[in-house]
Amino acid sequence: MSNKTDARVVRTKHIIQAETILLISTQPDFSITTLLARANITRGTFYKYYRNKEHLISEINDSLINDLLEHTQQTFKITDMINTVSKQAAFYNAVLNHDIDKPFSDALYSRLRTQMATRTSELNDEERRAQQYQWEVINAGFWAIMAKWLADNMNISQSDLFKEFTELWRINTNTVASNGLNLFDFSNGNELI
Repeated sequence: MSNKTDARVVRTKHIIQAETILLISTQPDFSITTLLARANITRGTFYKYYRNKEHLISEINDSLINDLLEHTQQTFKITDMINTVSKQAAFYNAVLNHDIDKPFSDALYSRLRTQMATRTSELNDEERRAQQYQWEVINAGFWAIMAKWLADNMNISQSDLFKEFTELWRINTNTVASNGLNLFDFSNGNELI
């Protein structure tokens, strides 16, 4: 019996979160009442799982950030990041191009920097500073290209977007044996649609 209940809880929370992501993307100042109507749930059901709207959004942000960070553990896997962003394109367009959900952006960039700092911690000070600076520039370039692609209604294929990014940053990676590019994975561009 508990498995049925657990499945219902998972399904209900999924519906609430999916509708919230849509509302954040289109009506960032939505009310709980609007969410309840869209998700077709009662107020009691909502408060059974979430303290308030901020708690719900915080859980969603954490989940979306964790989805992205799965693809940045050892290196920043560009193809996986493009795929993940494209699955929630409306949300990421709102975040990147309309500054909606600033706590999401701040937490994402902070956690990405923490990963990069951990990855470069073994380097001497000079190499670490150089790689961290280069990582910041490349990371900013990635998100800027993603923002433009989303603002343009994803007008080119993911493969072409990947090629655009690699052409921008892979000009000549052999000039420096250890540079910020080694923190990014430019492989598997063929896996994109």
